[in-house]
Amino acid sequence: MPQPKVKLVVTGDDFGYCPKRNQGIVDCFQAGGISNVSLLVNASSAKEATELAKRHHIPIGLHANLSEGLPVSQGLKRGSTLLNKDGFFHGKMGFRKALQSGRVNMTEVELELRAQVRLFGELMGHLPCHMDGHQHIHVLPGMTP
Repeated sequence: MPQPKVKLVVTGDDFGYCPKRNQGIVDCFQAGGISNVSLLVNASSAKEATELAKRHHIPIGLHANLSEGLPVSQGLKRGSTLLNKDGFFHGKMGFRKALQSGRVNMTEVELELRAQVRLFGELMGHLPCHMDGHQHIHVLPGMTP
């Protein structure tokens, strides 16, 4: 009996984080080490990353981020449960603690994620081919709803 074919998908995440990381991810894709990338739309080199993805025909998805940097949604710039007093996301452990203690407003989570998907579409001209979470936020207890 023939063996079923298995396809391994290896994703290079944090695309857009910085120019050196962007180039390393492109190099890995061209060498066949990864099969797609996940873009941090709120990172400092996101625009450059999208140009590289287009130029090199790299399948690209969204690396949803609620833990590092600044929010994309203009509605969350002040007084959000997702942000610290300086207007930045709480950080990896800060987000986990806020989520565990019930201090994260899920309406704000949805607002920010929708803004990130929208920005991805503006940068790439299409919706993400996949979506995953920066620092594994998408698998944390309480994030499923």
